[in-house]
Amino acid sequence: MVKRSGIPDELTIDFAREWMQPRVSERRFKHVRGVAAVARELAEKTNCDPFVAELGGWLHDACKEVKDKELVVRAKEFGLKLHPIEEANGHLLHGPVGALTAKKELGLTDKTLLDAIAEHTLGAIDMTELSQILFLADCLEESRSHDFTVPIWNALGYKIEDKVSARKFNAQLDMEAAILVACDLSLQCLLEDKKVIHPKTVKVRNFYLERIKSRAVAHK
Repeated sequence: MVKRSGIPDELTIDFAREWMQPRVSERRFKHVRGVAAVARELAEKTNCDPFVAELGGWLHDACKEVKDKELVVRAKEFGLKLHPIEEANGHLLHGPVGALTAKKELGLTDKTLLDAIAEHTLGAIDMTELSQILFLADCLEESRSHDFTVPIWNALGYKIEDKVSARKFNAQLDMEAAILVACDLSLQCLLEDKKVIHPKTVKVRNFYLERIKSRAVAHK
């Protein structure tokens, strides 16, 4: 058995799967399973531990189906400092509250993994490789619209010529480019649906835009 600091030995993939199943609906559980699979696939093409990435996928939506008001209550109980938009839209807290719930109930103390779970929805400036993987896996899970996922897969380094073709890995992963595309598409959806936009979403998008621009200048 591989010993991993901050992850209890008993916290196996099977344990995480069994812990998650009663916490979510059947539809949500299918999404969680898909995110775990994509997270592992991406991790296997990086220096990230595939087990840890898959585990994050299984745990990331632990509090997704908790009611908004309850999420706000739990966040305050955990001592989180809330933005007014989060107070009014408690669902935005399901990542941070889910991470702290996993820490409390499962004894998970691996900071990188906890951060990845907390950041999987809004992202964060200068995310770790694991956070990037979980953020993208949540966007790319197969139940998402092809109009949303195909541009992200292509930016990531896969070749998908149409909405139904199987994806083929074509190059080294470019997670920063994929995150930028994912942020742009997410913002577009929020604007079209006239939904509130958390300022963190804009900051993350602008951060990765500047990273891509800097890379382009460096390669001239």
